[in-house]
Amino acid sequence: MAERRIEIVDDDGRITMAEEVIASIARIAAEKVDGVGHSSGSPGGLMSIFGVEDVAPTIKTELVNEQVRLELKIAVEYGYPVHAVARGVQQNVERDIERLVGLSVSSVDVNVKKVVPPHSHDAGKK
Repeated sequence: MAERRIEIVDDDGRITMAEEVIASIARIAAEKVDGVGHSSGSPGGLMSIFGVEDVAPTIKTELVNEQVRLELKIAVEYGYPVHAVARGVQQNVERDIERLVGLSVSSVDVNVKKVVPPHSHDAGKK
């Protein structure tokens, strides 16, 4: 399967990037929001061997008329308000894509796929 690329052409020339670049930026932007479930490690690693699902956001991108539309599926950590986390994801993703890629974002659709226990970084806090 051929890798999909996004091309931006302006007076200075052409910029081409893999669509995965946009998805990676969106994933990082989403994971910066408090309450978003984080990756358990590399996909296909030990966690998946033992049947533990990776809760990292999954991203689908679509370029239409010089604008990008994104669809993210996320997990929200228990105890966080789901709507506030989803709204924060929308805002972070839109801001970072526009600032770092230079494309306008037409929409950021967020689907909450599950609620998960709090991330282990909180385990040592009292």
